[in-house]
Amino acid sequence: MRIFWALTILAVSTACAHKTEGPKIDSSLDTLVPPDTVLMAGTRLEALLKTPVYQRNFANRQFPQIDEFAQRTGLDPRKDLWELLFASNGHNGILFGRGKFGDEMMQPKFEKQGMQSFGYKGYTMLGDDRGALLLISPTTAAAGEIPQLQSIIDHRGATNGPPAAMVALLKEIPPEAQFWGAYGGGSIHLPFDERSLLGNLNKMLATIQTGTLYFDLRSGVSGVASAVCANNDGAEQVAGALKALVGIGRLSVPKNQPDLAQVYDSIRITHEGTQVKLHIDVPEMMADKFLGMWLRQ
Repeated sequence: MRIFWALTILAVSTACAHKTEGPKIDSSLDTLVPPDTVLMAGTRLEALLKTPVYQRNFANRQFPQIDEFAQRTGLDPRKDLWELLFASNGHNGILFGRGKFGDEMMQPKFEKQGMQSFGYKGYTMLGDDRGALLLISPTTAAAGEIPQLQSIIDHRGATNGPPAAMVALLKEIPPEAQFWGAYGGGSIHLPFDERSLLGNLNKMLATIQTGTLYFDLRSGVSGVASAVCANNDGAEQVAGALKALVGIGRLSVPKNQPDLAQVYDSIRITHEGTQVKLHIDVPEMMADKFLGMWLRQ
């Protein structure tokens, strides 16, 4: 009988562990994700800021955009935000955040910027007609357009988090990833100029049914981007476009820094049937040189 109960406990523990597969998402954010979500992206800021790559390359740098955001809101993303989660149905998106939020700290600074404070069903929003920040709790907030934020309030407590198809995709992402994304298919358009190089990403997305992406910066830069296309021809096109982008990047390396070309040698693209994967594994010191090259521009 003891053996029976021991096996039962082991089975339950294994089942619970299986449920935690995928990236770490705070439960207070996960349950707010709308059921029509087709695109999710998240970052664990606390974990990211502690990585050696961040500490050496970004910790002591000044970013005007971040400084301006901190001045306007009273929030410094480097100190006061713990986690960010973006969810989109392909047309409208909401950015959720966990951090140190509070009416008394943020409201006066928003009002100085010409923004207003208004309520909806007992919750406070700070913003204007174009968009607002919804204060859900002292540690949870959401930013987006007013109708989407009102919908979050209307359905709070009635949603169970991401749809099943998205949950299945998230299981492909390791929990230690500091930055990740998942695309469940459907209509989506990135805001890039179609005539630009990045505009080709929208053409690639049109052939992709589902995809995931994650990065781990604990030791260098490692990660995998995976896409499942509608057919083999589409997969070949995506693989070809990725190889072209990597080739262009390799050509951009200064001739007096040939060692940086090794960064692009660490990027590997595989194509099997309708699935295409991009693998990146840049060693720690090489990652510093690569980031240094771009940060000096």
